[in-house]
Amino acid sequence: MKKYKFRLEAILKIRKMKEEQCKLAIGKIQVQINQIKDEIALHHSGIDKSYESHEKGLDSGIIGRELHFHPFFVQGKKAHISRLEEYQAKLQNDVEEKYKELNQLRADVKVMEKLKEKEKKLYIKKIEKKQYEELEEQIQNWRSFVK
Repeated sequence: MKKYKFRLEAILKIRKMKEEQCKLAIGKIQVQINQIKDEIALHHSGIDKSYESHEKGLDSGIIGRELHFHPFFVQGKKAHISRLEEYQAKLQNDVEEKYKELNQLRADVKVMEKLKEKEKKLYIKKIEKKQYEELEEQIQNWRSFVK
């Protein structure tokens, strides 16, 4: 009995490979999102530290130019944070699109796997039928020989 071979195995492999590539792309985007979150937190802590240092400076005496510069520093940090948040939202949308694509790719793979299973069952059924017919023929030959 020869081994079952799925005719569309190459297509199934390609679809599985596309699914894996999509998963990797999602992972890379999520890493970028986490890096952006860390960077945003870093900028927020920089703003907090700036306020703390200015409060300490006011207690000990600080130059007026430094006080004058502080609002520009905070404004720049907040502008950078807002740009990072916009980029993070864009990446989040990209992740959602990739998840939709992944769902479609999974569905495609599942269809091919079900087709493979169905064809394999038919193949096994056909082989079993053929074996049964051969067995019946041998039994008939044996009976005719015994008589």
